Amino acid sequence: MSTSTLRITVIQDAPLPRDIARNLDRVREALATSDANLIVFPELFLTGYQTEHLHELALTIDDPRITALASACRDAETALLIGFIEAAEGGHFDAYLAIDADGHVLPAIRKTHLFGNERDVFLAGDTIAPITLCNARIGVINCFEIEFPEVGRSLALRGADLLIAGSANMHPYELDHRTAVTARAFENRVPVAYANRIGNESGHHFCGSSRIVAPDGTTIAELDTETSGELTATLALGAGGDGATAMLAQRRPELYAA
Repeated sequence: MSTSTLRITVIQDAPLPRDIARNLDRVREALATSDANLIVFPELFLTGYQTEHLHELALTIDDPRITALASACRDAETALLIGFIEAAEGGHFDAYLAIDADGHVLPAIRKTHLFGNERDVFLAGDTIAPITLCNARIGVINCFEIEFPEVGRSLALRGADLLIAGSANMHPYELDHRTAVTARAFENRVPVAYANRIGNESGHHFCGSSRIVAPDGTTIAELDTETSGELTATLALGAGGDGATAMLAQRRPELYAA
C-alpha cells in the first residue's frame, strides 16, 4: 500500500448488548470479507453502550479474545479500530482498540472527554496523540470528543493525516455530530471518517449518519440514521490544503487565548 492513500471501511451497525462473543463474530466477519486497509467500528461496539457492572465486560489489551482478534487482522491483512471497555488500575476507560494489519496491538486510546453519566463510571484519558496504522498517521476521536475543535486540531498539529471518529451518538444530537464532522475536516484540511452506531440500548436511540468527509468539507459517502451498512473509500492523505486553504500553516497562535 502506498503511504499516500488509505482504503477505509466504516461500519454502521448495532452491537448486541453485553455479548462480547457475538460482537467479536461480527468483527471477524467484516475482516474476512474486507478489501480495505482499515475497518472502523463504532464506540463501545465490543460490549454495547453499557455503563453498569463494567467489571463483567472490561478487557485488557492482552486478553486472549483480543489476541485472537489480532490474529484475524493479520490473516486478513487489515487493520482495525473498535470501541471497547478497557480494564485498568483504579477503574475502567471508554477506549478504542487499535490493531495494525500485521496483528500488532497498540496501547488503548482512552476517551478524554466523557459525555453525561459516562463521567460517573469511566475514568477520563489524558493523552491526545496520533497513532500509526497501515503506515499512516491517524488521529482517533471518540464520540463526544468530535464536538471539541481542540481535539481534532491538536491531532492535526501533531501530525495526523486523517481523523477517524467512532461514536455512540444518539437522538436528538444527530445534527451536532454531522456538523462537527464536517467542521473538523474543513478546519484542519484532512479527511474525516465517522462510524456511528444505530439501534436502541440503555434508554438511548442511536442515530447513525455515519459518513466520510473530504478535506474541503464535501461528503464523500454517508448512511442514514437507522440502517446497518458500510462505507468504503480510498482517501488521499497528507494534503492539508495548499495556498489559501493551508489552514494549519496560516495559524497565528500568539493571538489565541489558551
